[in-house]
Order: sequence, then structure tokens, then C-alpha cells
Amino acid sequence: MEFVLKLIGKIIIKAQKIILIVARFIGNVRGSVNSRIGEIALAHGGILFFDELPHFPKNILEAMREPLEDRKIMISRVNSKIEYPTDIMFIGAMNPCPCGNLLHTQRECRCNELEIKRYQNRLSEPFLDRIDLAVQMQTLSPQDQPTLTSQQMHQQVFSAMNMRYSREQLRPNGKLTDQEVNHYCLFDDDLLGMLQQASEKFSLSMRSINKIKKVARTIADLDNATQITQAHLMEALSYRKR
Repeated sequence: MEFVLKLIGKIIIKAQKIILIVARFIGNVRGSVNSRIGEIALAHGGILFFDELPHFPKNILEAMREPLEDRKIMISRVNSKIEYPTDIMFIGAMNPCPCGNLLHTQRECRCNELEIKRYQNRLSEPFLDRIDLAVQMQTLSPQDQPTLTSQQMHQQVFSAMNMRYSREQLRPNGKLTDQEVNHYCLFDDDLLGMLQQASEKFSLSMRSINKIKKVARTIADLDNATQITQAHLMEALSYRKR
């Protein structure tokens, strides 16, 4: 949970603009028949937030795979072909089940097993594979207090950025190419063995493995650690949707 708060602080600092959009039609994502810009391209440089993620039509969610992976989207029409940049931070929120009470500590879930499975299966594996972090939120209580102030998160984010600059790394961790991941997200033999075991147990794709490495590198930077440790890898694995 502390890492989530740090991540929110990073979002607040680095996002140049925030666009909260609910797309209703596939044209809103990919543009109209005349190749006009859609919401995902309008969100370039900012944040695109989908609330109640499983309720979006299947074709909209599957259309998100290309821009999330390539950070650009190609719109082809009869009379034109246009490429739009889509360098966005995508955030989705969903309930654990249709009624929303599956993981609640006090309320009783009213859904049967089939309804829960059907609800969760609306998100395909290829789509989920492109999500860097999956966090399960807990029920809040009146006694809950934040562990970090906004100023502290602000300072930690800049400290993590200085760690990146000290490595002479030009791109942020989340935008590293596969070759750059192998150069900047170094794992020793023990960590590689642990990652291999997790890959076999959870059937992780190469895309997922590289995302785990980048998240582990970010967690290490937030700890001001030059080397990625077992604790950093285990935390990164805990944020992987399985």
C-alpha cells in the first residue's frame, strides 16, 4: 500500500495533464470514420482512467492493446492513414465481483461462482498482460492513517529520478526497451532463479517478465538502492495480475 501511495505521488508530479474519460464507442478510442482523433490520443501526455473496467465493451478493451504496447495508434480509413502518439498512463478500476462485496470484511457477497467468473473473464489475458501494476485495495477503517505526506512522496519521487540519472539512463523505467531492461535492470543469479520459478508457476510471458524487472528497478530506486534485491523482486511480483 505504501508503494501505491508513492506511485500516486509520482503521477501527481509527472503528469502534464489529467484527462478522465469514459469511452462509450470504439470510435472514441480509435477515432471516427474520417480519422478524427479519439480519446486515447487526446489523453497523450496525461492519464486515461477507466472506471468499472469490465463493463466496457470487449472491442474497446481489445483496441487498447496496441496503444498501450506501442504508445501509438494507427488509424486506417479508405482515404487516409494517420498515426497518433498515445504515451499515456492508463489506470483502470474494477470491483472483485458484480455486487462488489466479494472481498469485503463485513458485507456478504450476493454473487454465485458463475457470475464472478463471467465478470472477471471480461478482461482478456493479452489485455491484462499490458498492465504494469495490479493492486487489491483493502476495506478502510476510521483508524487508517496515511504513512507518507504529499511532501515526503514528492521528495522520494525526485530521489528515485536522481537514481535513474546517476545510471545515465535517459528513459524512465517504465519506458525502457527490452535491450535497455537487460542493461539497467540487472538481476544476480539467485534473483534470476526466483524469477524463473515464478515464470513457470504463473505462466508469465516475456512481456510480463520484463515488466516485473522494470517495476523491481523502480522499487529499488525508491529505496535508493543501486542493486535490485530479493525484497524488491518479491514486491514487484506481488503487483502482477495472476
